[in-house]
Amino acid sequence: MKNMKKGFTLIELLVVITLIGILAIAVLSALNPIEQINKARDARKRADAAQLLKGVDRYFASNEKFPWNNYDDMSVSVDLLWAGRAEMVGAGVCSDGTTTLSTNLSQDAAGCDGDGYLITTQELKAQFGKRDYFKSSNIGTDELYIWKGAADPSVTICFVPASKATRDTAGVGTTLKDLAVTADLNGVPTQVEECSTAPLATEWAAATTACYVCIPEE
Repeated sequence: MKNMKKGFTLIELLVVITLIGILAIAVLSALNPIEQINKARDARKRADAAQLLKGVDRYFASNEKFPWNNYDDMSVSVDLLWAGRAEMVGAGVCSDGTTTLSTNLSQDAAGCDGDGYLITTQELKAQFGKRDYFKSSNIGTDELYIWKGAADPSVTICFVPASKATRDTAGVGTTLKDLAVTADLNGVPTQVEECSTAPLATEWAAATTACYVCIPEE
């Protein structure tokens, strides 16, 4: 009796291929590659915000003033409120070669126009000023914002989260903050308080209506 080889029928192959396709879709849905990318972006922003904060703290410890206190409008006292975007010269990463106004912008397509006090004193490496936050093409939701309250020595660095997992924590009792970023003052924050009302999906796209992750997180 001849040996007979039995293989898969066309229908069986189609069933297997269909099952593999369903499993692949399920795995991709669970992983959600866009969400994973956004989580990675948030992790990078957290790390950069922490690095900037440490640089500011080290500068204060060594000089008994903040980088913005080197500018005429903020030279009176370390107790004054200062708030702004990270590419403003007062933040200490960028410089425009003057000491007239701490909220001057100093950036171009490649990053900072010049090295600020945090870099010239080696509290931060020069490469830090080449990050996307300091490029002129940057947008409001990809900024790093700095807040130092009046008569308060603590400094806070904030950013808009990109991941849905983090955004979904907005609401009462959240650690996310409402930074109240102004559109008319080059994005200067005017207050920091709890983000008690979750933004609508469209509101996350604007720095003036989004909520923020702030370092250190409370």
